[in-house]
Amino acid sequence: MKKINHILLLGAFLFVANVQAQNYTDALRYSTEELTGTARFKAMSGAFGALGGDPSAINVNPAASSIFSSSEISFSLNNNNQKREITFLNRNTKMTNNDFNLNQFGVVFLLPDASATFKKVSFGFNYQLAKTFDNDKFSYSAYNNKGLDNYFLYYATKGNNGNPFSYGTFSGGPDRITGTEGNQRDVGEFYAKLGKTEGYAAQMAYLGMMAQLITPTATSTTNIAYNPSGDNRERLQTYRIDRSGYVNKYNFNFASQLGDFIGLGLNLNVHNINEKALYSAKDDNFQGTNPFLRYANHKQYINTTGDGFSLQLGAIIKITDDLRLGMSYQSPTWYRMKEEYRQVLYGTVGVATRTFDSDVELINRYGDEIWYEREYKFRTPSAWTGSLAYIIKKRAILSVDYTYRAYNNLKFRSSNMEGENNIIQNDLGDTSTLRVGGEFRIPFKMFKNEPASTNYISLRGGYRYEQSPYRKKVATVGDLTGYSFGAGVTLGGIRLDASYDIAKQTNLYQMYETILTDNAQIKSTYGNFLFTFTAQLF
Repeated sequence: MKKINHILLLGAFLFVANVQAQNYTDALRYSTEELTGTARFKAMSGAFGALGGDPSAINVNPAASSIFSSSEISFSLNNNNQKREITFLNRNTKMTNNDFNLNQFGVVFLLPDASATFKKVSFGFNYQLAKTFDNDKFSYSAYNNKGLDNYFLYYATKGNNGNPFSYGTFSGGPDRITGTEGNQRDVGEFYAKLGKTEGYAAQMAYLGMMAQLITPTATSTTNIAYNPSGDNRERLQTYRIDRSGYVNKYNFNFASQLGDFIGLGLNLNVHNINEKALYSAKDDNFQGTNPFLRYANHKQYINTTGDGFSLQLGAIIKITDDLRLGMSYQSPTWYRMKEEYRQVLYGTVGVATRTFDSDVELINRYGDEIWYEREYKFRTPSAWTGSLAYIIKKRAILSVDYTYRAYNNLKFRSSNMEGENNIIQNDLGDTSTLRVGGEFRIPFKMFKNEPASTNYISLRGGYRYEQSPYRKKVATVGDLTGYSFGAGVTLGGIRLDASYDIAKQTNLYQMYETILTDNAQIKSTYGNFLFTFTAQLF
């Protein structure tokens, strides 16, 4: 009987006010890509739109595969390190996370001299880990005089269209938690019934009462007054976020070189999202003389999957033998998403030295955990990239990419999320991304009679700037600035590359959208080691 509670879908549409991850910030997170690819690509900060000749460059400009001189295969191993300095109220926290993965695999098949018009025809496939969530694990805490009891009190007193719920709204369900499975089933069934008859706010008020985080001033059906069980005492408040998963992007590429100067390309892209998240807020260590509430922990589990499709068009023009101009268009990605959502609430209450637990697990009549399901569609913004590259005597390269994207074109295409589109128009705007990269080659001979042009060492460096998509002066997602460097050795048809890049960004995080609205400021430093093996096929 697992997941039988999908019939409770109506209530799930209303949980968007509960946790920040369930509004447009989710779609925004899926709409952005990290700088991923081969080590050569990353060492030059991804400035490859006019250069081509690298599997990861296909993801910037589909015409990139027309620059290849032979068929190639490559794969990359990646180590991510993220350091966070978190400031929340009057406390500072430092955390570090590491993650290791296979972040890129690409292959390009080249057909030279296809015809008098098409000097080259190429077919390529490139996989890139567009975004990983495995490092999204952090927590922070501080003392606060408002907490989860105040949060659930808000639903009881303001959730009925700005008015309180009468206590009679909750008649017919269990009046307390005993900890037995039978009692938990009764609570879960009544909770589900409330979702269909009264809505999500009534469910949350009932959840808070069952865990005794809030208490009615009287048990008459007409009572509309409730008290927070923490008595507004100062308590240690701890937030925890634990995400895992990924956004994958698969480029299916076709390109051709027309004559000697023009390369054209097309990508058909498949996107895949899989994310699991836990959001936890905890109150304990209450100050003062024993309040009724001693401990509370609200946990929300969200599993998200989705698939999307997009296309890219691109061109690379050789202005001269040394100067190249690139232009590419990235269409919106059309996503179809599915979410599963579950929450539990733990409470410990008591008087004097006697305490007892009042935990709400929310199970249904079959003993299964109650999960809500929601499906929706959204469209990411499109993007344009202009690129310029200058090659100096085949020994050095200077390359610049500029990308424009309007995030106010992010749009939900499902009726259950259309309300977010107005917020997107107000909060998000145009962005610019600048990437600059350089490379210097040093030829060498391994053997006396060997041509030096087949072996060389490459030294690389780069810079990138990514503008925040937020219009606000104090932005939830801040600007990102990064630097990169790397080296590689080419031995005939084999190339080994390594890179390291570092980027910094300051973000604000807020788990709840009402009452518990104090932001945590998170200063993140991203470090990345990358190793790529590339081999010519024929």
